[in-house]
Amino acid sequence: MRLYTTPASPWVRRVVVSILELGLRDRFEFVPTRWPHDWATRTVAHGGSFAADTPVQRIPALVTPDVTLVESHAICDFINAELGGYRLLAREGAARWRGLADISIANAVIEAQILRRAELLRTADRSADFIAKMRERQLRCLAALEPRVGGFGPAFDLAQITTAVACGYQDWRYPEDDWRTGAPALAAWYDRVAGRPSMTATRPAETPQS
Repeated sequence: MRLYTTPASPWVRRVVVSILELGLRDRFEFVPTRWPHDWATRTVAHGGSFAADTPVQRIPALVTPDVTLVESHAICDFINAELGGYRLLAREGAARWRGLADISIANAVIEAQILRRAELLRTADRSADFIAKMRERQLRCLAALEPRVGGFGPAFDLAQITTAVACGYQDWRYPEDDWRTGAPALAAWYDRVAGRPSMTATRPAETPQS
């Protein structure tokens, strides 16, 4: 299976950490992609297999023998159900809904992080109001995750993976926000899990532009 990646994307990191946690690295070919900074406002002219495999032309994208999936939620669902024996997220019942409740908040953090990044990359007509709104959403949702840490189980499941990826991206891209002050228990938990091999192997880095 072919997975298109970039080192800066928290959506990609979420998928790759899931793969590593399940011990499935040898099942995937990781294909790096390049993104100039004007990805935020212009269509990037991709060539080769990436353009052929996904008309959406965003990452991550997973190509399997049977289906192509073009966003991280669907990819994580595939990995969990088809390859992971539901080890990352329960198949049914209360545990599934608790996991999805945590995931939905962590996903909201990541969505706001990416939308803010895109707006900051605009070279004209940048909206300070929109940037502030996304910052407020990030910090509000991180604070909402704070009391949920106590309910995290021993397994580093998809809810924990998504939460850790959101925290890591916040530290990397927006250190000036000082999110840790408003969520000290979450920060302490993140500092513990950040040392897992799957997390250290996927630390974010700037995406090659050319």
